[in-house]
Amino acid sequence: PHGTGNQFLSFRRAKDIKHRSAETLLELLAAGNMPVSTKVLAEQLGISVQSANNLLRVLFRRGYVSQDPSRHYRLGPQLCVFGNSTARWEQLRKMLEPVLIQLNHHTGLGAFAGLLENDRLYCCAHILPNGEKESLSCQFWTGELHSTASGRILLAELSSAERKKLFARTTRRQVTPKTVVDLKDLENICRLTQKNGYAEVKEESREGICSIAIPVRDFSGAVIVSIALYGDAPVWEKSSTREKKALLENAVKELERW
Repeated sequence: PHGTGNQFLSFRRAKDIKHRSAETLLELLAAGNMPVSTKVLAEQLGISVQSANNLLRVLFRRGYVSQDPSRHYRLGPQLCVFGNSTARWEQLRKMLEPVLIQLNHHTGLGAFAGLLENDRLYCCAHILPNGEKESLSCQFWTGELHSTASGRILLAELSSAERKKLFARTTRRQVTPKTVVDLKDLENICRLTQKNGYAEVKEESREGICSIAIPVRDFSGAVIVSIALYGDAPVWEKSSTREKKALLENAVKELERW
C-alpha cells in the first residue's frame, strides 16, 4: 500500500508538471508576435526537445496550437472557445459576422464561415437560419472537410499532393448514405470545385441539409476562409444555385472593402 501511495504521488506530480508546462507554453506563444520552433520552446520551458514535441503534439491535436508552413507553432483556433481568442481570430469574426447576418436576412438560410487548421474544419463565424449567432464552443464539423461545401472549398485550394497527405493523416466518416468518402471521387470533386469556384453539397453532412460555399481570398490570392449558406432541402430548392452563388459573391465583395 505504501508503494502504491508513492506511485500515485509521483504520477500526480508528473501530471501537475505537464499541466504547468502546457500553460507556460501557451503563455509563451501568446506573448510572442511570431510563430516559434519546437527547439526554442523547449529551451524556454527548460525541457528536452522530445518532451516539448510530445506536449505540442497533444495541443496540436486538440487545436490549442497551430503550425505555419515552416512547421513553427502559434496559438490555435480552439482557444477561442475559452473567450481568450487571439487578435487574428477576433478580427476574422468581427469582419465576417455582419456579412453573414446580411446573407441570413436575404435568404432565411444559415450562414457559415470556415477555415482549415490542423487538418480540420473550424468555424470562425456562424449565423443560424433563425438569425441567432451560434456559439463556437462546440465545433461539431471539425472532421467534415470532405462532406461540407465549406470543407470542399478549403480542400480544393490545396494541391493534389497536399490533399493526398491530408487524407492519409485523417479519416473520412460516412455521415449520411450520400456522403462521398472514396479518395478518387473526392479528388475529382476537389478539381471540379477549383475549376467552378464554388462547391454545393446536398445531404452529405446532414440528412435533409444542403449547402453552397465559395472562397474568400487575401490580397495575394490565397484562401483565408470559405463562406457558405445552408438550409433544409425544401427551402433550398426555392432559389437556384446561380442565385445563391451570386449572393455569396456579393458578400465577398463586401469583405474585400476591409
